Amino acid sequence: MRSNGLNDTFEELKKSFNQLPKEIITINGHLRRSLNFSLPKDEVLVQLETFLAPPVEFSIEWLNRLQVYTRKKVDYRELFQVLPFIFQMTIQFVREGLDGLIVGYQEDIMSLEINSKNSTTFERRPASLSDFVRGRSTFLPFVSERFKALKLDKDSLNLEYSDFSQVAPGLSRTGILKEPEYLHEYLSEFESVNPNNWKFDPIEPLSLDKEEILSFPCDNNNKVDTFFEPVDDFLSFECPSKQKTKEWAHVVDIKSDFSNFYELVPNMAYNFAFELDNFQKFAIYHLERTESVFVSAHTSAGKTVVAEYAIALASKHMTNRAIYTSPIKALSNQKFRDFHSTFEDVGILTGDIQIRPEASCLIMTTEILRSMLYKGADLIRDVEFVIFDEVHYVNDLERGVVWEEVIIMLPEYVTLILLSATVPNTKEFAEWIGRTRQKDIYVISTAKRPVPLEHFLWVDKKMFKVVNEKKVFLVQGYKDASMILKENKNKASIQLNETKNHSNILLRGRGQNNLDYTGNIRNFCGKGRKFLNIHNHKNEFRFFEKHDKSTWIYLTNYLRKINLLPVVVFVFSKKKCEDNANSLVNLDLLNHTAKSEVHVIIEKSISRLRMEDTKLPQIIRIRDILSRGIGVHHGGLLPIVKEVKIIIYFLLTINLY
Repeated sequence: MRSNGLNDTFEELKKSFNQLPKEIITINGHLRRSLNFSLPKDEVLVQLETFLAPPVEFSIEWLNRLQVYTRKKVDYRELFQVLPFIFQMTIQFVREGLDGLIVGYQEDIMSLEINSKNSTTFERRPASLSDFVRGRSTFLPFVSERFKALKLDKDSLNLEYSDFSQVAPGLSRTGILKEPEYLHEYLSEFESVNPNNWKFDPIEPLSLDKEEILSFPCDNNNKVDTFFEPVDDFLSFECPSKQKTKEWAHVVDIKSDFSNFYELVPNMAYNFAFELDNFQKFAIYHLERTESVFVSAHTSAGKTVVAEYAIALASKHMTNRAIYTSPIKALSNQKFRDFHSTFEDVGILTGDIQIRPEASCLIMTTEILRSMLYKGADLIRDVEFVIFDEVHYVNDLERGVVWEEVIIMLPEYVTLILLSATVPNTKEFAEWIGRTRQKDIYVISTAKRPVPLEHFLWVDKKMFKVVNEKKVFLVQGYKDASMILKENKNKASIQLNETKNHSNILLRGRGQNNLDYTGNIRNFCGKGRKFLNIHNHKNEFRFFEKHDKSTWIYLTNYLRKINLLPVVVFVFSKKKCEDNANSLVNLDLLNHTAKSEVHVIIEKSISRLRMEDTKLPQIIRIRDILSRGIGVHHGGLLPIVKEVKIIIYFLLTINLY
């Protein structure tokens, strides 16, 4: 039996096993001899190698046996589903009156692709949470709707012949010498008209007596008043009336009766423990009506009460914020401390620190608010009140533009509370704000000064009152101070003359040597004069410098003697401020108890610093001056140094600041 392949051999072997008797269990030599294998050994090995080698392609027969295809059930209802419609229009309510009654509807276009990088509207998508407070320089600022409503005056663009401006800025006429051709068509039509063909109806002359006088005075009705009725009918005309402009600023009379205040404002957002003044009641009443106010009052008159009520009102509404701005960081830190003791949800944002930016009341400098407006911070969406403290800084030559930009860029729905000391042009300034924002603003001023203000002159270790608390100039006090100042000036001039004479004597004694050395008397005299001038200037400078140092020592001791400490001294120079503090080396204004308190506060504050930072010059210096009750505050100090000094100052352990 011969086989052509290995498969056939295995088939024959299988048949042979089936034909064997049941007694044969194993394959032995006898069985192998009974099976007639005719394949040679080499061919069997080749076929085995071919059979055992892995195939390159999978057998189609086995593929059809092993592959299983699961048929998916088709739901034909999916073919009939419609995608949700993307609405590009939105409906807005048109409200009217103080109650906000809906009187109509308005359909506006809504775009879903606008974001903070391609749109200036408030309908754009909010940015990420990390940019919510500060914004980002790549974001566009929010632009108020009042700017979009402004229409450009085309007459001012000199659009004579086309829709394009042809007159350059600063020039009075265009540079085009040739007129457009289409103008000749209109000119030819006018030239074809002959004025000789014009016809008019004749006017009969009127006979008037000499006693009758025609007069044309304009009465209250803006019509000509004549004594002759036919002439009156013929010559009557209307006088041009002055165009009335809207007044945006309204001055409130705080002396008027306002006894029904608690009826108009029954549920106050914050109940004060004292009776409010009239100007405070008027301000709160207008805040309840979401109207901007400009409060002008003296120091300690109660302007902060208006700010506190605005903060409480924003907290009462629960979804809005109030921003309190101040011109300097020190004032921001002080207000944060004051408001934090009154309200719970208060935060602060300055260039140095950032505490609780998610609070409903944020205290910051005006520059920070301007940066937020320019960077399109989404926090502006939630702002309801913006309080400007010390708003008279708008008159500052360098920083006044910051207040102007913030007032212009704030959205129209934001209510402004402007707090300032008494300034002469409150009505004019408020008119500009109202006209810029197209909203009414109410000016509330009071001349009441709870803390009296008196002016003194410090001359020769004595104080002379020159202006009393009623703003009356005291001539006698000024004369006494001037007399003593004049005597001191004469003494100083005598001392300088004695110094000159002493210098001349020294030069005469060395004159011959200088003459022999230079060989020229003119050169010697020139050098001598120059030396005298420099010498005198140095003496004069040293005299006034010594006098200035002694002034602070005598003044501080005098104020401590009459129990008028602590005292705050304003110096408009960082260097001068440091020099004045350095001149008071031997002055100590604290007792042992106060020194211990200052030491504990300093050590507790600088314990957060690294060891090498505790050896900084400013850290070492504050240990010395603060332990003696003297403080220095300016923009060149480290933030932690400022914070330590402010804490100690509020504890009333600094007597000279």
